[in-house]
Amino acid sequence: MTDIRRIACYGFLGSGNLGNDASLETVLAWFQERHPQIELRCITLAPEVVQARYGIPAVPLAYQAFAGRTGGGRIAPTLGKLLGRLVDVPRSLLLAGQVDAVVVPGMGVLEEQLGVRPWGLPAWMVMMAAACRIRRTRFVLLSVGAEPVLNPVTRKLFVWTVRLADHVSYRDEWSFRAMRDAGARNPDAIAPDVAFAHPATATATVQPGLVVVGVMAYYGRLDDPVRGADLRREYLASLTKALVQLVDQGDRVLLVGGDRVDVEVAQEVRAAVLASRPDRGQDTVVVRDVQRFDELVDLMARAEVVVASRFHNLICALKVGRPVVSIGYAQKNARLMADFGLADYCQDIEDLDADLLLEQLRRAREHRHSLATMIAERASRYQSWVQSLMDQVAAQTLRSAVVESRAGE
Repeated sequence: MTDIRRIACYGFLGSGNLGNDASLETVLAWFQERHPQIELRCITLAPEVVQARYGIPAVPLAYQAFAGRTGGGRIAPTLGKLLGRLVDVPRSLLLAGQVDAVVVPGMGVLEEQLGVRPWGLPAWMVMMAAACRIRRTRFVLLSVGAEPVLNPVTRKLFVWTVRLADHVSYRDEWSFRAMRDAGARNPDAIAPDVAFAHPATATATVQPGLVVVGVMAYYGRLDDPVRGADLRREYLASLTKALVQLVDQGDRVLLVGGDRVDVEVAQEVRAAVLASRPDRGQDTVVVRDVQRFDELVDLMARAEVVVASRFHNLICALKVGRPVVSIGYAQKNARLMADFGLADYCQDIEDLDADLLLEQLRRAREHRHSLATMIAERASRYQSWVQSLMDQVAAQTLRSAVVESRAGE
């Protein structure tokens, strides 16, 4: 792939979500190992973080200067967003012309859960895809996640983005079906989430009695503040109930998040458990503010069993071959668990049953050796699958991008 000179990774990268950053790190590591001559950069919401952490150039994903500068009242935020989007049109054309390809490295970029609005990432992404088409720059959606979308504007923007892409691959069959039903074209490939090929490896040994619990700042799937507050309270109450019983039986609990907004939730859960059992030592329940996916890999490798809510916390547990119970906020969690033969170890976060969670953890421990072997074998296949996909995209899609552009010069 000697003809490629510059590639930009695109998305919510470096902004506090471990899963998004794990996807970026996987792609960066693959290019740096296989094609070190390529200049890598990022188009992201957090360019300063990306530059400091990964040592590559980065620029803002969108123009934000108008936000909050148009006076008071309800019209101001909307007008600021509109002005920002207008500036983003020529800006997208400029950025697309500075590279040979723009790659969206995994992530659930074709999903609308957890607060996605059409004027945010969906609008930015379709503008970048269109700019790439105009500038004859390849636009790649690499093993991305999708879901059925309720908002008709968001759905249409996603379909247009897929239509404009030079390569589209989805991380599972359900993502493919969701976009097909929305009217999008068929993908070029279906492969697992790119984070399965993350370069971090598990070297720690299992510590008996250690339960790693991934918590989540969850407020519901719909934009309903009242119901969201109730869901959060019920989730935390049920989780606390289960963790108190784990502490009673002598376990140690390590609480982690998958996004920077999860740390407060972890602290609340710890405080509630220790308040229920004031005679227990402070180190019985510990919160770790994990900043990097490789840190999460190390922690989960030490666990006897894992509880996960965020999707990439689940992927991390599977990647390191740990028995895991999923408290999922979306169908993608349950479907991934089913793919790994773990359908009996799932719950929905909105209906969390503490007693069932304890029973699932008991069974996961009882069968931990056979489960770990099964999980590790499937995770290894997923890793090879993702690497093969990246080889295919590099050879077929990205290489031809520069060849064609140079032929037209």
